[in-house]
Amino acid sequence: MGKKGSSSHGAPDGESGATVEVALSDLEPALVKDVYYRLLVPAFRPEELSTLNEIEETYCGPGTDPSVVVLKDGTPVAVMLGEWYADQRVLLLAYLSVNQRARGLGLGAHLVSEVLTSWCNGKEDVLVLAEVDDPRTWPGSDEAGEPHARLRFYDRWGARVLPVQYFQPSLRPGSPRVEGMLLLRLDKAPSVTGELLAAFLEEYFTVCEGLASLRDPRVAHLLASARDLDLDREAWPISRWAELPTS
Repeated sequence: MGKKGSSSHGAPDGESGATVEVALSDLEPALVKDVYYRLLVPAFRPEELSTLNEIEETYCGPGTDPSVVVLKDGTPVAVMLGEWYADQRVLLLAYLSVNQRARGLGLGAHLVSEVLTSWCNGKEDVLVLAEVDDPRTWPGSDEAGEPHARLRFYDRWGARVLPVQYFQPSLRPGSPRVEGMLLLRLDKAPSVTGELLAAFLEEYFTVCEGLASLRDPRVAHLLASARDLDLDREAWPISRWAELPTS
């Protein structure tokens, strides 16, 4: 599924009905708001979540980034939002949330293994990334999910952890950076480089914090570490995540 349109997908609970997948931009404003407060607000801390207005601007306007919402009987039960960087050579899985009652039914696996992959169709060598909580810093909750389980989930799909001391930039003035994060590589493209990873990080921090952030010694160190990485040989199995120092 691309940025627009919809498709049907078998109901995850085995009922005769079908779930429906649509782009966020295809929904009425009231349903976009429902997605935000029903699925995103419970699953993400305020400092790592864009505002409703920012979500609407990013995913409901012209030239939108990729999105998918799973509706069951008209109610949002899952959402996945992506962000393009580096001239659409890097895709960040920005948000993935499945309603607590719908977990364990295969929705998350379907979104990551099929829909996320489809967003890269027709593009060569896309670097696909995801930010996840370091379990040593963030214990998780019933609504947000358990960080160890999230790592096992991505491990099943062949993700690897990048050995950099990662932190998420501040998303808006007055909001702190998010420490204690791991950066995962989800793709298997054969020829992406550390330079591309550094280009993503440079754009990401510039968009979020401004050009001055690139002069921050921690950001400069992160960019240099990314640039030096061989993303094929030096990306670790997720099982090694605990060997990384905490940020």
